[in-house]
Amino acid sequence: MIPGASSRTLNPYLLGGKIKVLPEDFTVSEVIKKGIDFENGKHLLGVVEKKGVDHSVVVRLLGGSANYLGIKDKDALAYFFVSFKRVKVNGFSSEGVKLRIVGKTRKMLGRRMLVGNAFRINIKSCQCNPAAFEYWKNIMKAWQVPNYYGPQRFASNNLKIGQAIVNRNFSEADELIVADGHRGLKKAPLWLKKFYVQSYQSYLFNREIAKVIDGEITGESKMIEIMEPPVFKGNTDAGYLAGYGFRDFGDKYSKSLIEVAREEGIKFRHFYIDEMPELSQEGGIRPAGLPASLVSYTIDDKNDSATVRFVLNRGSYATVALRELLIENT
Repeated sequence: MIPGASSRTLNPYLLGGKIKVLPEDFTVSEVIKKGIDFENGKHLLGVVEKKGVDHSVVVRLLGGSANYLGIKDKDALAYFFVSFKRVKVNGFSSEGVKLRIVGKTRKMLGRRMLVGNAFRINIKSCQCNPAAFEYWKNIMKAWQVPNYYGPQRFASNNLKIGQAIVNRNFSEADELIVADGHRGLKKAPLWLKKFYVQSYQSYLFNREIAKVIDGEITGESKMIEIMEPPVFKGNTDAGYLAGYGFRDFGDKYSKSLIEVAREEGIKFRHFYIDEMPELSQEGGIRPAGLPASLVSYTIDDKNDSATVRFVLNRGSYATVALRELLIENT
């Protein structure tokens, strides 16, 4: 169960199967914007292959000069870009991590250069009902799947720690961080502390979407356009991330988030953390529907297995897409 998500799914033909039996059963590769010059510039560009290891291992191996476009699932085979700020770095292979230098760029790669992530996922011990795959393919292509944050966002005590920080319960947050094997709130790396707060923010978003999916909140919605041709071209409902800059647009998703905040006993201004302003979250807009492209599947009846392929917009989760196909997908 994904924290905050509705128990309701759209696909009536959910099937049984196993994913992530091996890391290579769940392969993800970053897709970046076209037209980036990889030959001229002062910043080295590399491609990392990560297999079965946590992002923190990559950070430790590559150091503080590396910039990432996103964090990839631990239990996967992942290929992603990393750029280095004016330093000389050589390729290497160690601890489930391989780095290959592929070029140079004029600017450090930033998150806005990421279009999305391409997935190839093997389903084993599959009860391969073609109707389930076809229904799933159609709702994926129509961007009808709710764009929940996936379970990776809430691993271990991330959600509880983020909630404690937003509520200014710093001693509780410190204890939970130590219980997770880190050195406490003050000594945890900045990216991780931000991730804690974003985990709680993600939970509130999931609850916001769930209230609409379950029919608790009704009304009109605003639309958001996703234009990253040739991969993404379409529109979906706009959802909202809680933050100190949140604005009420009067639509059903605004109303839903306001209701969620009321139930949680928080104010949006609580996301500006005076004691640690570097962790503050302004909020923003996130697609309420899951933007997907190049959706396909193949069924291997002989081996009771199947393979699905698709590309998701940046910040979206394959486990959420698979929630509309498999009874259990983790």
